[in-house]
Amino acid sequence: MRQLSLTLLFIFLASALASAQDSQPGSVYAVTNLGGFVSDENNQPLAGVSVVIRGTSIGTITQADGRFVLPTTVPLPLTLSISFVGYRRQDVVAKGSNFRNLDVRLVEEAIMADEVVVSASRVPEDIQKAAVTVEKLGTRQFANSPAASPFDALQNVKGVDMLTQSLTFKSVNLRGFGANNNNRFLQLTDGMDNRSPGLGFGFGNVAGISDLDVESIELIPGASSALYGPDALQGLMLTTSKNPFTYQGLSAQVKVGMNNVGKDNFGPKGYSDLAIRYAKQLGERFAFKVSFQRLSGTDFIADDYNDRSTRARAGFFSTDPSRGGVATGISYVPFNNRNANFEYDGVNIYGDDINAGGAFKYPSDYENALLQNKLVTRTGYTELDVLGNNGKVFNNRANVSLHYKVGKNVEASVGWYYGNGNFIRTAGFREYFPDYKRNQFKAELKGDNFFLRAYTTQQNAEGWNIGQTATAINNAWKPLNQWAAEFGQAYVENKVSIDNARATADRGRYLPGSPSFNQVRDLFANTYNTDSVPGYKAKGLRFRDNSALWHYEGMYNLSKLLNNAVELLVGGSIRHYALNTGGTAVALRADRSEYTINEYGAYTQLAKELRFGQLVTLKPTVAIRYDKNQYFNGGFTPRASAVLSLGAHNFRGSWQSAFRNPSPGQLFAVPAAGQGGEVGGSLLAATAAGLLSNPVYLDSDVKEFTAGRITESQLRSRAYDPTTFTTEKIKTWEVGYKTLVNNKFFIDAFYFHSRYTDFIAAQSFYQSNTGQLADFSTNAFRTLQVNFNNFNEIFVDGYGLGAEYGLGRGYTVSGNYAHQVGTVTLRDAQGNIRNDLSGVPVIKRRMSNPEVSQLGRNFFISPENRYNISLSNPRITNRLGATITYRWTDKMWVEQGTTAGDIWLPSWTSVDAQVSYKMVPLKSTIKLGGTNILNNYYAQGYGLARIGGLYYVSITFDELMR
Repeated sequence: MRQLSLTLLFIFLASALASAQDSQPGSVYAVTNLGGFVSDENNQPLAGVSVVIRGTSIGTITQADGRFVLPTTVPLPLTLSISFVGYRRQDVVAKGSNFRNLDVRLVEEAIMADEVVVSASRVPEDIQKAAVTVEKLGTRQFANSPAASPFDALQNVKGVDMLTQSLTFKSVNLRGFGANNNNRFLQLTDGMDNRSPGLGFGFGNVAGISDLDVESIELIPGASSALYGPDALQGLMLTTSKNPFTYQGLSAQVKVGMNNVGKDNFGPKGYSDLAIRYAKQLGERFAFKVSFQRLSGTDFIADDYNDRSTRARAGFFSTDPSRGGVATGISYVPFNNRNANFEYDGVNIYGDDINAGGAFKYPSDYENALLQNKLVTRTGYTELDVLGNNGKVFNNRANVSLHYKVGKNVEASVGWYYGNGNFIRTAGFREYFPDYKRNQFKAELKGDNFFLRAYTTQQNAEGWNIGQTATAINNAWKPLNQWAAEFGQAYVENKVSIDNARATADRGRYLPGSPSFNQVRDLFANTYNTDSVPGYKAKGLRFRDNSALWHYEGMYNLSKLLNNAVELLVGGSIRHYALNTGGTAVALRADRSEYTINEYGAYTQLAKELRFGQLVTLKPTVAIRYDKNQYFNGGFTPRASAVLSLGAHNFRGSWQSAFRNPSPGQLFAVPAAGQGGEVGGSLLAATAAGLLSNPVYLDSDVKEFTAGRITESQLRSRAYDPTTFTTEKIKTWEVGYKTLVNNKFFIDAFYFHSRYTDFIAAQSFYQSNTGQLADFSTNAFRTLQVNFNNFNEIFVDGYGLGAEYGLGRGYTVSGNYAHQVGTVTLRDAQGNIRNDLSGVPVIKRRMSNPEVSQLGRNFFISPENRYNISLSNPRITNRLGATITYRWTDKMWVEQGTTAGDIWLPSWTSVDAQVSYKMVPLKSTIKLGGTNILNNYYAQGYGLARIGGLYYVSITFDELMR
C-alpha cells in the first residue's frame, strides 16, 4: 500500500511539473523543421553524425547523403551541437535566416576533449571544467576499443581495476579495497541503481543494457555521496542508453569468437553474441525502442590447482624470534605434489580445504607417531567437477521503452529492463547462480531543469555454494572421521605413501559425472539451507534472494528562477528494500517475517561561475546531502570544490565526505546451521548465528592464543561484539589539472588523499565446535566471515596521469598511469594504537607489510601501479581503422575469503588489438579483435577464473530502415 501511495504521489508531482512547464509564458509549441548538410573538409557527406539541440535530448543523425531533418518546438534562435567520431565538435546557431539549410563542415581531430558530462554535478558541463575527476567513454572509444563490449572497455580507464568473476560478471573497483562484489561503488543505468537489492552489489553487465543501446559511460572515482547518496563511497558509473528520438532505425550485431585456447583437454571453446535494436519516431511527439542481446559460450575457468597459500597454514609467516615473533615475510611454500603432501589444498579444488570442513587433525596420542598432530586433507573436486555443466554460460538482456514529448523540452518515458543468465561470483566461497533473473521498471519525466524518476527492481536469484557442495558430496559418501580412520589405518599398517593411503581411503568415492555424484550434488544444491536434505542428516546448500527495491527521486534546477545569478540545485530520494530470502541468505525477524529497509535523503548544490577578463574563470561549488537509514543514525555528506580556468588550463580541487550504509547482507546475513559463510554485523544476525551463546574470535587472535602469546582471559576479552556496528565513513581531498594544447596534446592529472573510519570488512572469525577454547588447538572449529567495523584508521593516497597525443593523419598515441598506496594505523576496541609483535606501534604502515598483515586482514587488494598504452587510428583509410593496446598491472597483496587465501598475486600483462572495416553501402562495420591476444593466462584475484585470450569477429549493421 505504501508503494502504491508513493507511486500515485510521484504521478501527481510529475503531472504538476509538466503542467508548470507548459504554462510558462511564451509556451506556444509551433513546430520548426530544422534541416542541413554535414560534410568533411573535402565536402564529402558524413553519415551518422549526431545533431542535438544543446541543453536538450532532442536530436537526430545524418543520412547517407549527409543531410538531416530535425523537427522541434524549441523557439529560434537555438544552438545545435554537431559531433562525430574523429572530428571536432561544432556548435552551430540556427536562426530565422538559415534554419532550413544549415551547412556544416567538420574538421578532423584525433583527440576529442570537449565532451559534455552530467555525472560530476548532475548538470551538463564541459568535461575539462568538471570539479572532480571524471572519465567518459562514448561512441569513439567503443568503436576503437578492442574490448568485446562497452562495459569491458572500462579496463582501459586509468585507475580502474576489473575483477573478473565470470565471463559475464566483472566487478569495477577504484582507489583500493578491491572487492569481488564491490558495494562501495554505485552503478547507475539510465539513472537506476544496477545493484542486487538483497545481495547489495552492482551486477555490471549481467543485467545491464544491450551493447547496441549504450550511448555513453561516465565514471567518477572517489567519494560522490554529496549528490548520489551513501552508496557512492568510492565513486559511481553512469551508463546512458540511446534516446529513440535521436538514434532511430534498425541496428544489429553478430559476433562469434572463442576463448579457453590452449587449455589441455578442454579448449578452445566458441561463443556467440547476437544483438538487435530498433527505434522509431511516430509523429512529432512519440518514439519507442526495443533491444535484445543474447550471449552464449564457455566461461573462463577457475583452474588454479596449486596448493593454497593462506594464513590458516601453520607457520605461514616467517618470523623473527628475537623480536617477539614479528612477521618478516611469508615462509609458507606451496607444496603442489598432492601425492606427497598431507595438507594439499588446491586453490580451485573444493572439499579438500584445510579450514572449511575438508581436513582432519589426528590426536597427539594417535598410534602412529608419524600422524600425531598431523593435519590431513581429503581428496576434493575441481570446480568443473562440481558444476557439471562444462563451463557453459549464457546471458540475455532486453529493453523496451516508450517516450513522449509532453511539451517544450519535457519528455516522459516508461521502460522495462530485463536481465537473465548464469554466472559465478566469489564471496567467502565461490557461488554459482544457475538462472538469475531481474526486471526493472522505470517511469521518468525529464525537462531542461528538472527530473522525476520512479523505478523498481524485482529479482529472482537462487544459487549454491560450490565449495560447501563439494564437502557435502564427500561427507555424504563417507564422513570425514571415517575417511581419516581408513587413511590412518592404511598409513599405519602398510607404511605406504600418502597417495596410496589416500587411494585406500578413497575406494568407492563418488566420481564426477557419475549418477551417484550427480544425485547427491543435486540434492544438496537444490535443497534450501533451511531444510534437511532427504535421506541425510544435513541441511541443504541452496539460498535464494528474491528481494525487491522501490526508488523515488527528483531534482530541480532553480537557476532560471534566480535569473541565472547562481546555479542552485535541490533534490531528494526515498528508497524501500523488501528482502525475500526465506531465511536462506539473511535472517528473519523473530515472528519469521522478512526484514525491510527504508532510506531517504535530500541534497542541495550551489555554484557560481566568476569571470575575470576573457580567459580566466573561477567556479566554486558547494553541496551537502543528508541520508538516513532506519537502522542507523542519519549523516551529512558535504562537498566543496572549485575549478580555476586560465585559458586552456583547468585546475580543480575538491574536499568530499561520504558514508556507506551496510548492504542487506552485511546487516542480516546468517549462514546455514553448522556451515561456514557470511554473518551480518547487526545484533539480530549475530544472535541468529549463535555468536552470543558461542562467541567468535578473530583468526589472528586465535593464532596468538594457540601460540601461547595471549591468555585465555585475554582471548575472551576480544570476543566479537555486535552492539557497536555502524556506518562506514570516508573523507577525501583531491586536486587535478586538465588541458588540451593546440588540439593535439591532452593531459589529465590528479592526486588524492582519503581517510576511512569505521571501515566495514568481513573478517575471518573462528567459532569452536563445543564452545571450549581448547577446540582451537584440535582444529575443531568453523570459520565465519563476520562483518564488523574495523577499529583502524585507514589512509589511501594516489595519483594518476592520462595523456593523448595526435600524431597526424588520424593516428593518436594515448596512455595512462595510476598509483595508489593503502596505509593503516591499527587500533584496538578502546582506541589505543596497537603494536606489532616486536612492540613497535603500527602507525601509517602499508597494509601489505607482513608485520601488519600478521595482525589481521585489511583487504586493500589493489595493485600499487598500473598503466595502459594505445596506438589508434579509426581512419587509416576512409574505411579501415585499427587499435593496439598494451596493459600492465602490478603485483598485489591479496587477502580474501574463507577458501581463497593470502598471497602476492603476480603482475600481469595483456596485449589487445582490433581492426575494423566499414562497408558504407551496407551501413555496416566488420571488426576483428581480441583481448589478451598473446594468451598469457592471469587471474585478477586469488581463486578467480584465469583469463586467457578472447578472440572475436563481429559485423554490425547500424541504423538501417531510418
